[in-house]
Amino acid sequence: MGRNPHVLSERLSAYLRRRTNAKGLARSIGCDPRTAENVLQGHWPSARHWLGIVSAFGADVTQAVFHPEDAIARLETEVERLERELADTRARAAEVASFAPRRPTAVAASRSRTSA
Repeated sequence: MGRNPHVLSERLSAYLRRRTNAKGLARSIGCDPRTAENVLQGHWPSARHWLGIVSAFGADVTQAVFHPEDAIARLETEVERLERELADTRARAAEVASFAPRRPTAVAASRSRTSA
């Protein structure tokens, strides 16, 4: 964490600012907009508001604030797994598509819009 005593509040603030604004944060954690704005500006939240943050944003917020290196490693592993699953699904779709009669892409797109 280095020598900066404010690194945790800066990480929390950066994490939340990328996901919401003061009004949205206030609604999510049950506080007034001024308190939410203070958290977004780097003030550490009270225990009640911290609980609301974890409830609203999940466990990723605690990992991102306290152990970002672990979060990065976990998320990179998850991305690799999802990319493998996506490649497998695309391969299966291509195999199935090879058996289906071909329709022009423009016709297929217009039919899907009209059926919605």
